[in-house]
Amino acid sequence: MWQSDFDTEVYVFQRAKHLQRHCGDQFFIKEDASGFLCAIVDGLGSGKEAEEAAKAVVEIIDANSSSKSLADIIARSNEAVAGLRGAAIAIWRADWIKQKLIYCGIGNIRFYLVGTDDQLVYPISSTGFLSGRRQKIRTQEFAYKPGSTFLMHSDGLTLAGIKKYLYASGAVENTGHCIESNVADVPEDDVTFLVGRMK
Repeated sequence: MWQSDFDTEVYVFQRAKHLQRHCGDQFFIKEDASGFLCAIVDGLGSGKEAEEAAKAVVEIIDANSSSKSLADIIARSNEAVAGLRGAAIAIWRADWIKQKLIYCGIGNIRFYLVGTDDQLVYPISSTGFLSGRRQKIRTQEFAYKPGSTFLMHSDGLTLAGIKKYLYASGAVENTGHCIESNVADVPEDDVTFLVGRMK
């Protein structure tokens, strides 16, 4: 469990392909009194080079985490992987006061959220990946309801029946364990997922 100094709980799971030492998936979480910033970065392929690309992006996110512009963070991240393997990214910021969430994604990382009308929100990321080449960066904005659940995962996780996890009323940790049971003991790809409940 990831626990902030505030109120948000997030269950974090990560397992490397074939249980290797290097994991091409990386994640970033930061919360303060005004909101919550969260990202998963999936370096292309697996192993050390994929990990290097993903870590380069996470370093940019960390250094620019106070920026209100996700598009700016993505643009800087894109520059950071020039000459590296490249990476998929999904990043979002929740504003606790406005109860709004801004999302930006490039590649095949999935994000799900229960919205204000109890409908499943599933923003579609742009195709492609961070590579150093010019990218079309598109952000999307959603309202959310305090107490609703979110799930974010790399493409190493195959999960059917998403709604049963998002609408579960139990503890976040229990939901995390249920999702974890879908992951192979020795996975064929790097696997990362984050499941949590909005403040």
